[in-house]
Amino acid sequence: MKLIFFNVSEEERSFIQKWSFVNQIPVQMVSEGISSENIELVKGYDGICLYPSVEMRQSETIYKRLSDYGIRQLSIKSTGVDSVNFEWADKYNLTITNVPGYSPTSVGHFAIMSIMLLLRNVPLHMTERSKRKNLIGRELQDVTVGVLGTGRIGCVVAEGIYALGGNVLASSSRPNPRLKGIVNYVSFEELVKQSDVLSIHIPLNERSLYQFSDDVFAMMKPNACLVNTARGKIIDTNAMIDWLASGQAGGVALDAIENEEQYFNDDWTKNPFYKKLIQYPNVFLTPHVAFHTELAVKEITETALNNAKEILVKGESMNKISV
Repeated sequence: MKLIFFNVSEEERSFIQKWSFVNQIPVQMVSEGISSENIELVKGYDGICLYPSVEMRQSETIYKRLSDYGIRQLSIKSTGVDSVNFEWADKYNLTITNVPGYSPTSVGHFAIMSIMLLLRNVPLHMTERSKRKNLIGRELQDVTVGVLGTGRIGCVVAEGIYALGGNVLASSSRPNPRLKGIVNYVSFEELVKQSDVLSIHIPLNERSLYQFSDDVFAMMKPNACLVNTARGKIIDTNAMIDWLASGQAGGVALDAIENEEQYFNDDWTKNPFYKKLIQYPNVFLTPHVAFHTELAVKEITETALNNAKEILVKGESMNKISV
């Protein structure tokens, strides 16, 4: 068995090498994402790990050529699989796996940090130094923090805010039993209306696409803050910009921006949405790095490799995605 791993960062190399040695399975590492220009590198390999490229969402040819080269699985090295065209994957008999869970504290603690930054007006302090005494902060015990989605990451955020003395509301497709006595579950509409800070922890799918629209921003409390460490397209960015321009927003912290995947291999600041958002001094932007800790990278890398191995050896994986 031989595997090929695309989109390999410098931080991932040592973890891949160790996994390869322990499992006695050769793994070819490729820094670039998969594309029509380098897809021939797949020839002679049994399995593939990768982060889906923009081209994979647009070109059926990628899936056909992978199938032609004997590939029968795609091990996606992320939780989100919104970049995969499942219709084409199914057409060419490609089994999809993902990394459903990895160090939830990596993103969870980053979100808590972002919440605190906004409540204490840190983005504004960084850009408007002369107004120090005009920027009074808020403390957790004086606000309501809303958590949208209480899976592994959202649970970390809710528990963390509660432990720090905050009042936590939540809205989720399923209540998390770990949060009994910690949060009060409400509808999405009530979450939006009652939250002083709202933190997003749901996957991107047909239901959540542009869930934060003009109508939702109109329901938010004056001076409310929004944190997104999930996926950019959960928010209608143009609607959010209108909200920011209205002066009603207390602050925004984004680790995920709409269309960011188009700029992952270039310069994230070239994203037109970045250029618009950076105009607002109460916006804090980071380039999708909330997950980027040593523990998380290790777990993501090893899970992606184990998924590929399981599909090739057993024909099944607990992380197989069924659509």
